[in-house]
Amino acid sequence: MVKRTRKPPVKLQQRRDWLKRYEEENESPPQIAIKDGFDIRTVRKQIDLAKQEREAREARSIVLRDALEKHYDDLRKFAEKLNSEITGLSNVPYSPDDDLIEAALRQHLPRSPIWTYLAKRESLQKKTDVDKQNLVSNMKETLQLNNKFKSFTDQGLETIVPGIIALLEKEIEQWSHGNVGHTLKDSLVIDPTGEGFVNPRLGFSRMGLMKEGEAEGNMRHLRDIVGDLESHLKKGSAFIDLQQNLVELDRTGNKLREELAVIRLRRIVPGHCKYCPL
Repeated sequence: MVKRTRKPPVKLQQRRDWLKRYEEENESPPQIAIKDGFDIRTVRKQIDLAKQEREAREARSIVLRDALEKHYDDLRKFAEKLNSEITGLSNVPYSPDDDLIEAALRQHLPRSPIWTYLAKRESLQKKTDVDKQNLVSNMKETLQLNNKFKSFTDQGLETIVPGIIALLEKEIEQWSHGNVGHTLKDSLVIDPTGEGFVNPRLGFSRMGLMKEGEAEGNMRHLRDIVGDLESHLKKGSAFIDLQQNLVELDRTGNKLREELAVIRLRRIVPGHCKYCPL
């Protein structure tokens, strides 16, 4: 009696080849079995197994592609958020994972100039705040030394100085955002209060109750004083420093936006991080 020899197990490549022949070349399992010298049951079993393996590979591929797309989208949204902050949009949503996504982006792009520009921009913003505070301090000091307000205090209009301080603080805030031509001295509104009195305001800032007959002259004089104060502040070193700082801040922001645009518009980030699905 001839001893039967056990065939070696069917290898991965062979069952994939059988599946291809079955699906693409229309060979039946019996034909494959006869041609390759295998039991028909083995051929059928291996073709089914090859189908299951293919379905598993395709499912993993779909899951991986979806995870990779979401990962890239997280990085792109973070770049969008930085870009929105630079352009001055105020409704930028905060995410508790922002620090983790930034760390991931740094791992993807460790040598990108983005990080140099971000650090420089942060430093310039801090310097802008210092320059603004210096300008406010200079303004208050100048007001205290200004004798032109004596005519108002003689009339009992002590609230004018606090009103002018609030007015100029608002203007300095606008200057610190780059709107260096902003002024409120021409935005005069005189609101009647009755009984011969009015309550003038420049922009949002009230100047206090005045007699109706004196208000026009007082406010004309006050507008001249405010104009002189604005001119004096803009000639000082604090304002010049602020202006130069704003120019550099704007230049740095533009360079940063150019680098972020590569991420935002390409939508695929080179490199690798510990959160990558692969």
